[in-house]
Amino acid sequence: MRPNVIRLIVAIAAALFAFAPSAMAHDAVLEGKSNWLFAGWESLTAAKPEAERASIKLISDAGRLLAQKNIKLVVAIIPLKPRYYESLLPDGSAMSDVVRGRYDRELIELRAAGVNTPDLRDAFRTVLADKKEVFYRTDFHWTTFAAEATADLIADVITAQGPLPGRTGSGAKLGEWMSDRHLGDLAANFLPPERKRAIGPETYVIRAAIKPAAGLLDADPSPVALVGNSFVQPYFGFPQRLSNRVDRPVALKWNPGDLGPWATLLQYLQSSEFTSASVSYLVWQFNEAQIQNGPDAVGEWAAPSISSPAAWLAELGEALKNR
Repeated sequence: MRPNVIRLIVAIAAALFAFAPSAMAHDAVLEGKSNWLFAGWESLTAAKPEAERASIKLISDAGRLLAQKNIKLVVAIIPLKPRYYESLLPDGSAMSDVVRGRYDRELIELRAAGVNTPDLRDAFRTVLADKKEVFYRTDFHWTTFAAEATADLIADVITAQGPLPGRTGSGAKLGEWMSDRHLGDLAANFLPPERKRAIGPETYVIRAAIKPAAGLLDADPSPVALVGNSFVQPYFGFPQRLSNRVDRPVALKWNPGDLGPWATLLQYLQSSEFTSASVSYLVWQFNEAQIQNGPDAVGEWAAPSISSPAAWLAELGEALKNR
């Protein structure tokens, strides 16, 4: 896929995410120092620990239902961008103690609930040690360097538990590095023209896309499925790197962020791709701040995604009956 087409997909995804009702209640962008931009819809001061616990219980319940079908759940939580660039926030902006401690809190409580939850900050540390960025300056999303390092960490979690079914050598091939220069989604979608000119584009270092080999009648089955939002779309390279590292195909289901992780998981489990496959591992991606918003979080997700936790869990159970 051509970079300009991919950029359009990224822009649409970001716009849909950012124009969720919750985003409209706040400034969409925080303009920080040195032309760094941050998402205004992610509060730096407010958190909901009780709501986080409710979501964690629901995630744990989902993991148990998946385990009954011999599917191991791995939850991947992407840290907040300001964790790594707090010094570049606007003057007067800082994370509160409750937000500062949120990632550790989520990790501890998910693991205590029996959910396999790697610490993605370990992957980010390797990127920063190489003097590379983990988020783009003018974009909500992570860099390909952070995405690939995270994919390596998740792959190690999966492969440490034994060989995967399927044919070795069937994983994705990685393209050569290339540069793609454009405005980040926060700048492109939310800033007026004069601020766009002042902020300016930045260089995205990404992988060139590789077309699948022609002439194959049937694709190899995917023992690993990846479900998430625009962070795991192919542009940033996470699914390709994960497939390359586990050496197997990876099924992918992603939606713009306003659809939410709960509805996106149901969409995948209700799809023919899932019911006809033999998935052994399901990687479910969240952003850190999303854990506090359950499937019933009106104003956080698009209206068709809203469901009570009990109804959501029942629908997940029904979807798994077809496997």
